[in-house]
Amino acid sequence: MSRRDPMLAALLLAIAATPCAAGACKVESGAHVLPLVEIYTAEGCNECPPADRWFSALSRTTSPTQAALLAFHVDYWDEFGWPDRFADHAYSQRQDLRVTLAKKKVTYTPQVMIGSDVRVKWQDASRLRSTLERVRARPAAVDLALDVSRTDDALHVGVGASRAAGDGAEPLLVWLALYQDGLSSRIEAGENKGAVLDHDRVVRALVGPWRMDAASLSDDVQIRWPSMADAAHMGLVLFAESGRTGEGMQALALPLDACPAQDPD
Repeated sequence: MSRRDPMLAALLLAIAATPCAAGACKVESGAHVLPLVEIYTAEGCNECPPADRWFSALSRTTSPTQAALLAFHVDYWDEFGWPDRFADHAYSQRQDLRVTLAKKKVTYTPQVMIGSDVRVKWQDASRLRSTLERVRARPAAVDLALDVSRTDDALHVGVGASRAAGDGAEPLLVWLALYQDGLSSRIEAGENKGAVLDHDRVVRALVGPWRMDAASLSDDVQIRWPSMADAAHMGLVLFAESGRTGEGMQALALPLDACPAQDPD
Protein backbone atom coordinates (compact mmCIF):
# COMPACT_ATOMS: atom_id res chain seq x y z
CA MET A 1 0.00 0.00 0.00
CA SER A 2 1.45 3.38 -0.93
CA ARG A 3 2.10 5.91 1.81
CA ARG A 4 -0.22 8.90 1.78
CA ASP A 5 0.49 12.59 2.10
CA PRO A 6 -0.34 13.94 5.58
CA MET A 7 -3.15 16.15 4.23
CA LEU A 8 -4.98 13.25 2.62
CA ALA A 9 -4.23 11.06 5.62
CA ALA A 10 -5.90 13.66 7.82
CA LEU A 11 -8.90 13.75 5.50
CA LEU A 12 -9.26 9.98 5.57
CA LEU A 13 -8.78 9.90 9.36
CA ALA A 14 -11.58 12.43 9.76
CA ILE A 15 -13.76 10.33 7.48
CA ALA A 16 -13.08 7.19 9.46
CA ALA A 17 -13.65 8.92 12.81
CA THR A 18 -16.97 10.45 11.80
CA PRO A 19 -20.15 8.38 12.20
CA CYS A 20 -21.63 7.71 8.75
CA ALA A 21 -24.74 9.86 8.55
CA ALA A 22 -27.62 8.88 6.31
CA GLY A 23 -26.77 9.79 2.76
CA ALA A 24 -22.99 9.83 3.27
CA CYS A 25 -20.49 7.58 1.45
CA LYS A 26 -16.76 7.54 1.94
CA VAL A 27 -14.41 5.57 -0.29
CA GLU A 28 -10.73 5.57 -1.16
CA SER A 29 -8.66 4.13 -3.98
CA GLY A 30 -6.56 0.99 -3.75
CA ALA A 31 -2.87 0.20 -3.97
CA HIS A 32 -2.94 -0.45 -7.73
CA VAL A 33 -4.22 1.62 -10.63
CA LEU A 34 -7.87 1.27 -11.55
CA PRO A 35 -8.10 1.65 -15.36
CA LEU A 36 -10.32 4.35 -16.83
CA VAL A 37 -11.96 3.40 -20.14
CA GLU A 38 -13.40 6.35 -22.09
CA ILE A 39 -15.50 6.39 -25.23
CA TYR A 40 -16.17 9.53 -27.26
CA THR A 41 -19.41 9.11 -29.14
CA ALA A 42 -22.44 10.95 -30.59
CA GLU A 43 -26.03 10.07 -31.39
CA GLY A 44 -25.62 11.68 -34.82
CA CYS A 45 -22.79 9.33 -35.85
CA ASN A 46 -23.90 6.18 -37.69
CA GLU A 47 -20.69 4.31 -36.80
CA CYS A 48 -21.23 4.87 -33.06
CA PRO A 49 -24.16 2.55 -32.15
CA PRO A 50 -22.11 -0.69 -32.41
CA ALA A 51 -19.42 0.81 -30.18
CA ASP A 52 -22.07 2.10 -27.76
CA ARG A 53 -23.58 -1.39 -27.49
CA TRP A 54 -20.13 -2.86 -26.83
CA PHE A 55 -19.49 -0.20 -24.17
CA SER A 56 -22.82 -0.90 -22.46
CA ALA A 57 -22.07 -4.63 -22.41
CA LEU A 58 -18.64 -3.93 -20.93
CA SER A 59 -20.21 -1.78 -18.21
CA ARG A 60 -22.54 -4.62 -17.23
CA THR A 61 -19.71 -7.14 -16.90
CA THR A 62 -17.12 -4.90 -15.25
CA SER A 63 -17.26 -4.15 -11.53
CA PRO A 64 -16.18 -0.75 -10.09
CA THR A 65 -13.10 -2.51 -8.68
CA GLN A 66 -12.01 -3.71 -12.15
CA ALA A 67 -12.32 -0.53 -14.21
CA ALA A 68 -14.10 2.81 -14.38
CA LEU A 69 -16.03 3.56 -17.59
CA LEU A 70 -17.20 6.92 -18.94
CA ALA A 71 -19.04 7.76 -22.17
CA PHE A 72 -18.47 11.32 -23.34
CA HIS A 73 -21.01 12.54 -25.93
CA VAL A 74 -19.33 15.19 -28.10
CA ASP A 75 -21.16 18.15 -29.66
CA TYR A 76 -19.48 18.49 -33.06
CA TRP A 77 -22.01 16.12 -34.65
CA ASP A 78 -24.93 18.31 -33.57
CA GLU A 79 -24.79 20.41 -36.74
CA PHE A 80 -25.36 17.38 -38.98
CA GLY A 81 -29.06 16.93 -38.41
CA TRP A 82 -29.45 15.61 -34.87
CA PRO A 83 -28.50 17.50 -31.67
CA ASP A 84 -27.39 14.98 -29.05
CA ARG A 85 -29.06 15.95 -25.77
CA PHE A 86 -26.22 14.38 -23.79
CA ALA A 87 -23.48 16.22 -25.68
CA ASP A 88 -21.45 19.03 -24.17
CA HIS A 89 -18.71 21.16 -25.70
CA ALA A 90 -16.59 20.50 -22.60
CA TYR A 91 -16.47 16.82 -23.58
CA SER A 92 -15.29 17.71 -27.08
CA GLN A 93 -12.60 19.88 -25.51
CA ARG A 94 -11.51 17.02 -23.28
CA GLN A 95 -11.23 14.74 -26.31
CA ASP A 96 -9.02 17.34 -28.01
CA LEU A 97 -6.86 17.62 -24.89
CA ARG A 98 -6.45 13.84 -24.58
CA VAL A 99 -5.37 13.54 -28.21
CA THR A 100 -2.98 16.48 -27.92
CA LEU A 101 -1.32 15.09 -24.77
CA ALA A 102 -0.84 11.76 -26.55
CA LYS A 103 0.86 13.66 -29.40
CA LYS A 104 -1.75 12.56 -31.92
CA LYS A 105 -3.64 14.83 -34.30
CA VAL A 106 -7.01 13.30 -35.14
CA THR A 107 -10.20 13.07 -33.08
CA TYR A 108 -13.04 10.89 -34.30
CA THR A 109 -16.10 8.97 -33.17
CA PRO A 110 -16.34 6.39 -31.85
CA GLN A 111 -12.96 6.82 -30.16
CA VAL A 112 -11.97 4.65 -27.20
CA MET A 113 -9.14 5.62 -24.85
CA ILE A 114 -7.30 4.01 -21.95
CA GLY A 115 -4.65 6.24 -20.45
CA SER A 116 -2.21 7.56 -23.03
CA ASP A 117 -3.54 5.08 -25.62
CA VAL A 118 -6.14 7.19 -27.42
CA ARG A 119 -6.72 4.73 -30.28
CA VAL A 120 -7.85 1.59 -28.48
CA LYS A 121 -9.06 -1.15 -30.84
CA TRP A 122 -12.25 -1.89 -28.94
CA GLN A 123 -13.23 -4.74 -31.28
CA ASP A 124 -10.16 -6.76 -30.18
CA ALA A 125 -11.37 -8.36 -26.93
CA SER A 126 -8.08 -10.13 -26.20
CA ARG A 127 -5.99 -7.01 -26.66
CA LEU A 128 -8.40 -4.97 -24.54
CA ARG A 129 -8.27 -7.52 -21.74
CA SER A 130 -4.45 -7.51 -21.81
CA THR A 131 -4.37 -3.71 -21.68
CA LEU A 132 -6.68 -3.59 -18.66
CA GLU A 133 -4.68 -6.28 -16.86
CA ARG A 134 -1.45 -4.41 -17.51
CA VAL A 135 -2.86 -1.18 -16.12
CA ARG A 136 -4.28 -2.92 -13.03
CA ALA A 137 -0.85 -4.39 -12.27
CA ARG A 138 0.75 -0.94 -11.86
CA PRO A 139 1.25 0.38 -8.31
CA ALA A 140 -0.70 3.60 -7.87
CA ALA A 141 1.32 6.83 -7.71
CA VAL A 142 -1.77 8.75 -6.57
CA ASP A 143 -4.28 8.08 -3.81
CA LEU A 144 -7.85 9.33 -4.22
CA ALA A 145 -10.74 9.76 -1.80
CA LEU A 146 -14.43 10.66 -2.11
CA ASP A 147 -16.80 11.78 0.64
CA VAL A 148 -20.31 11.99 -0.83
CA SER A 149 -23.74 12.94 0.46
CA ARG A 150 -26.83 13.44 -1.65
CA THR A 151 -30.07 15.32 -1.23
CA ASP A 152 -33.04 15.82 -3.50
CA ASP A 153 -31.38 18.88 -5.01
CA ALA A 154 -27.71 18.05 -5.38
CA LEU A 155 -24.68 15.91 -4.70
CA HIS A 156 -22.18 17.25 -2.19
CA VAL A 157 -18.74 15.81 -2.85
CA GLY A 158 -15.53 16.05 -0.88
CA VAL A 159 -12.56 15.34 -3.15
CA GLY A 160 -9.11 14.30 -1.92
CA ALA A 161 -5.96 13.41 -3.86
CA SER A 162 -2.39 12.79 -2.75
CA ARG A 163 0.82 11.70 -4.41
CA ALA A 164 2.43 8.54 -3.11
CA ALA A 165 5.63 9.01 -1.12
CA GLY A 166 8.59 9.54 -3.43
CA ASP A 167 6.50 10.45 -6.46
CA GLY A 168 7.97 13.24 -8.55
CA ALA A 169 6.60 16.67 -9.30
CA GLU A 170 4.93 15.74 -12.59
CA PRO A 171 1.84 17.93 -13.05
CA LEU A 172 -1.38 16.02 -12.56
CA LEU A 173 -4.91 16.76 -13.72
CA VAL A 174 -7.75 15.60 -11.47
CA TRP A 175 -11.35 15.33 -12.72
CA LEU A 176 -14.72 14.34 -11.27
CA ALA A 177 -17.48 12.90 -13.50
CA LEU A 178 -21.11 12.11 -12.77
CA TYR A 179 -22.45 9.36 -15.02
CA GLN A 180 -25.84 7.74 -15.68
CA ASP A 181 -26.87 4.31 -16.99
CA GLY A 182 -30.06 3.20 -18.68
CA LEU A 183 -30.65 6.20 -20.95
CA SER A 184 -32.40 5.94 -24.30
CA SER A 185 -33.15 8.22 -27.26
CA ARG A 186 -35.37 7.85 -30.31
CA ILE A 187 -33.47 9.49 -33.17
CA GLU A 188 -35.67 11.51 -35.50
CA ALA A 189 -33.12 13.01 -37.91
CA GLY A 190 -29.56 12.65 -39.14
CA GLU A 191 -27.57 9.51 -39.93
CA ASN A 192 -29.34 7.37 -37.29
CA LYS A 193 -32.88 8.50 -38.13
CA GLY A 194 -35.46 5.97 -36.98
CA ALA A 195 -33.17 4.20 -34.51
CA VAL A 196 -33.64 3.86 -30.77
CA LEU A 197 -30.26 4.19 -29.09
CA ASP A 198 -29.52 2.94 -25.58
CA HIS A 199 -26.69 4.40 -23.52
CA ASP A 200 -24.80 3.58 -20.34
CA ARG A 201 -22.09 5.37 -18.34
CA VAL A 202 -23.14 8.65 -19.99
CA VAL A 203 -21.29 11.60 -18.47
CA ARG A 204 -23.94 14.03 -17.20
CA ALA A 205 -21.56 16.45 -15.46
CA LEU A 206 -17.80 16.99 -15.48
CA VAL A 207 -15.91 19.00 -12.88
CA GLY A 208 -12.27 19.98 -13.36
CA PRO A 209 -9.57 19.75 -14.05
CA TRP A 210 -7.88 20.57 -10.81
CA ARG A 211 -4.19 21.06 -11.63
CA MET A 212 -2.22 19.28 -8.94
CA ASP A 213 1.34 20.59 -8.77
CA ALA A 214 1.66 20.16 -5.00
CA ALA A 215 1.74 16.93 -3.00
CA SER A 216 -2.00 16.91 -2.38
CA LEU A 217 -5.31 18.65 -2.91
CA SER A 218 -8.70 18.69 -1.26
CA ASP A 219 -11.88 20.45 -2.29
CA ASP A 220 -15.64 20.39 -1.84
CA VAL A 221 -17.99 20.66 -4.81
CA GLN A 222 -21.72 20.62 -5.36
CA ILE A 223 -23.26 19.04 -8.46
CA ARG A 224 -26.90 19.83 -9.19
CA TRP A 225 -28.91 16.88 -10.43
CA PRO A 226 -29.25 17.01 -14.23
CA SER A 227 -32.54 16.50 -16.05
CA MET A 228 -33.80 12.89 -16.04
CA ALA A 229 -31.49 12.07 -13.13
CA ASP A 230 -32.10 8.71 -11.45
CA ALA A 231 -29.64 8.19 -8.61
CA ALA A 232 -30.26 4.44 -8.61
CA HIS A 233 -28.58 4.30 -12.03
CA MET A 234 -25.86 6.89 -11.52
CA GLY A 235 -22.36 7.07 -10.13
CA LEU A 236 -19.24 9.15 -9.68
CA VAL A 237 -15.74 8.64 -11.06
CA LEU A 238 -12.81 10.60 -9.65
CA PHE A 239 -9.65 10.23 -11.73
CA ALA A 240 -6.13 11.62 -12.01
CA GLU A 241 -3.99 11.70 -15.12
CA SER A 242 -0.60 13.00 -16.20
CA GLY A 243 -0.67 16.62 -17.32
CA ARG A 244 2.13 15.80 -19.79
CA THR A 245 1.01 12.57 -21.47
CA GLY A 246 -2.56 11.90 -20.33
CA GLU A 247 -1.46 8.61 -18.76
CA GLY A 248 -4.03 7.43 -16.21
CA MET A 249 -2.53 7.61 -12.72
CA GLN A 250 -5.55 6.43 -10.70
CA ALA A 251 -9.34 6.27 -10.75
CA LEU A 252 -12.04 5.73 -8.15
CA ALA A 253 -15.60 4.66 -9.02
CA LEU A 254 -18.62 4.96 -6.72
CA PRO A 255 -22.12 3.82 -7.78
CA LEU A 256 -24.62 6.13 -6.08
CA ASP A 257 -27.04 3.35 -5.23
CA ALA A 258 -24.63 2.75 -2.32
CA CYS A 259 -25.42 6.24 -1.01
CA PRO A 260 -29.00 6.63 0.26
CA ALA A 261 -30.52 10.09 0.09
CA GLN A 262 -30.05 12.18 3.20
CA ASP A 263 -33.19 12.59 5.28
CA PRO A 264 -34.45 16.19 5.46
CA ASP A 265 -34.04 17.92 8.81
